[in-house]
Amino acid sequence: MKTLFYMATLMLLIFSINSCTDSDSEITRGSLIPAKFELPYNNTSAQKGQIIRVEVSVADIDLVKTIKVFTKDSVIYEGKVSKASHLFEVNTDTWSYGTNQLTLEITTTDDKVRRDNRIVKIIPDIFPQEYTAEVIEVFPHATTSYTQGLEFDGDQLYEGTGGTGATGRSMVAKVDLNTGKIQEKRLLDEKYFGEGITILGNKLYQLTWQEHTCFVYDKNTLEEIEKFTYTGEGWGLCNDGEQLIMSDGSERLYFRDPVTFGLKKSIEVYTNEGPVKGLNELEYINGKIYANIYTKNQMVIIDPKTGVVTGRIDASILALDYRKTGEVLNGIAYKKSTKQLFVTGKNWPNLLEIGLVKE
Repeated sequence: MKTLFYMATLMLLIFSINSCTDSDSEITRGSLIPAKFELPYNNTSAQKGQIIRVEVSVADIDLVKTIKVFTKDSVIYEGKVSKASHLFEVNTDTWSYGTNQLTLEITTTDDKVRRDNRIVKIIPDIFPQEYTAEVIEVFPHATTSYTQGLEFDGDQLYEGTGGTGATGRSMVAKVDLNTGKIQEKRLLDEKYFGEGITILGNKLYQLTWQEHTCFVYDKNTLEEIEKFTYTGEGWGLCNDGEQLIMSDGSERLYFRDPVTFGLKKSIEVYTNEGPVKGLNELEYINGKIYANIYTKNQMVIIDPKTGVVTGRIDASILALDYRKTGEVLNGIAYKKSTKQLFVTGKNWPNLLEIGLVKE
């Protein structure tokens, strides 16, 4: 029995060795990555205009025909490989703020193409102007309104609210500024949680939180005209007169076609300290986007062309004095005819006209 056992063990060992040898023979030189980035490290941050070092190492010169180093907008290097390491100094002056992808494209001698990528985050070298919000006048506000969107059309104030089930129905409504009373309203189906609103032309647009639906109403009658679908969450909404601008709680803003709701472009919002996450209710004022930061008593002023935060508004005093039993600050409305700026919060008892004081 022992003899049979030893013979079986020996045969198994020989089979294992042969199997390993056959497996190893399948590994060819070209199956390994022949070149890669050594620098920059992935998710490196750099200030706009800063020179960054880009280093490419080549494992086997004989395997590589050419390399190409590029971003979406420019080619940094393209050509043959003659040494084991290639080093470049790259000026980020023309790179976009936020996420940029640096790509290494390797063409091997057998004409196969491989890629290595690095993400580089570009942050502004601009410090935002600091402001403090100061109350000018106090108006009543319905404490039953879980404010998600706030906007003037002429003298008429519109408000969009959130809530489902036990938290209350979502709605879009016309509101009397001086009394805080709801004049007309349209309730959403109970399955929808209402979010930001904006008015463009004769249409009022209202997002929903996680239901991927944007409702479009006649602004005068509040009758539903149509609805669009989108991916991701809906938070805040405003417009620049031509495009809808939408937030989803991240640092990104999305520019959409008001006719189709199709995505036209997106930007990332950054200060000199990094990305600004939690962008919520939005208002477009004199060429800039004003945004609430969710759960913070703070608003930011954003350049819509670049995503750079040019101003930051401290509203902590407002929350301390007027929040009462309500929730977070949310809701920005600008009355163009009188150049008045208004803010409120979710279930706040007051709507506040404010001025901005430079620090």
